[in-house]
Amino acid sequence: MHEYSLAHALLDGLTEHLRHHPVPGRVRAVHVRKGELLILSEEALAEAWRILSQGTAVDGSDLRIENVPVKVKCPQCGYEGPVKYMSEEGWHFAVPVLACPRCAGRADVIEGRDLAIVGLSVDEVPQDP
Repeated sequence: MHEYSLAHALLDGLTEHLRHHPVPGRVRAVHVRKGELLILSEEALAEAWRILSQGTAVDGSDLRIENVPVKVKCPQCGYEGPVKYMSEEGWHFAVPVLACPRCAGRADVIEGRDLAIVGLSVDEVPQDP
C-alpha cells in the first residue's frame, strides 16, 4: 500500500521536527500539499495517518490535504503556468498534458508532483490568569 509508506514518511519527518521544535498545545490538524501528478487515494492516506499516528505527538490529528495543480515552465518560449487537460468520454478524470500550452514544446514540471507538510493547526494551551 503506497499510501501507508507515504504516511509513514510524513509522520517520521514531522515527529522528528517536533522533537526539536515542540509546539505548545495539541496538534489538531496536519496540513499537507499533494501534487496532482501524485496518484494516491486521499482516503487511504488519511486512514494510514490515523493508524500510524496513534501514540505519537500528533495522535488524533486530522490530515488536511490541499491539492496542487500541475504547473510547468517552458525552456523554449519562457511560458510558466498551468497546463492544458485532455479528457475523453468515459474517462474518470482529465489528464494533464505535460507540454507547453503556448508552443507545444517540452515543458518542465515545476509544481504538482510533491507531497509535503506545510503547516499545523494547534489547540492553544490555556494561560493562567
